[in-house]
Amino acid sequence: MGIPFDFPERSSMAKGKEYELKSLTDIKIFILFILDTMRYPVDTTTLRNVIFENIVTPSTEYEECLNALVDDGHVIHDAIDGEDYYMVSETGRRISAELYDTLDPVFRERSRRSAMKYFSLADKGAKTYGTIREADHSRFEVELVAEDSFGKIMDVKLWMNSREEAENVQRSFEVSPDSVFRGVMFSATGKMTYLP
Repeated sequence: MGIPFDFPERSSMAKGKEYELKSLTDIKIFILFILDTMRYPVDTTTLRNVIFENIVTPSTEYEECLNALVDDGHVIHDAIDGEDYYMVSETGRRISAELYDTLDPVFRERSRRSAMKYFSLADKGAKTYGTIREADHSRFEVELVAEDSFGKIMDVKLWMNSREEAENVQRSFEVSPDSVFRGVMFSATGKMTYLP
């Protein structure tokens, strides 16, 4: 087991990567932050790409830290058809959530933006559904839910003036849950990170 960090030579992609992770602990927090942001099993290539997009100089320390996180039970590892997949565990999420703020805020947002490019509710097994119920005053409540193995990612309720409007909202979510999720997250946080 082990992620083969054969990063390409430093190129123009690396320009602007001024923040360096200074310790093995920083690297572990960074890896957990990426996996927690993506929220589903990530293949080796995708994880390598996200890391390379955000760091100044890749090294074998990233592979060592990833293996240590797996050994400590903070990251779940599985191999399917010769491909390695990694996902943050519940203990990894619980422990690291308190440490994410130790990463530089600009670096953290740039890393989140990179990870979100690969984030997909629909393609990665998250359950999404919308329900409609008649509410008070002749209005209709639409509830839009997305959940993964850790629980709910989003649970939004909207009240529409007609059943037709409610059905349009429900249909829009069912057709493109990622777009709705990204729009809600952008509106809630004001962070461009969530927009494609």
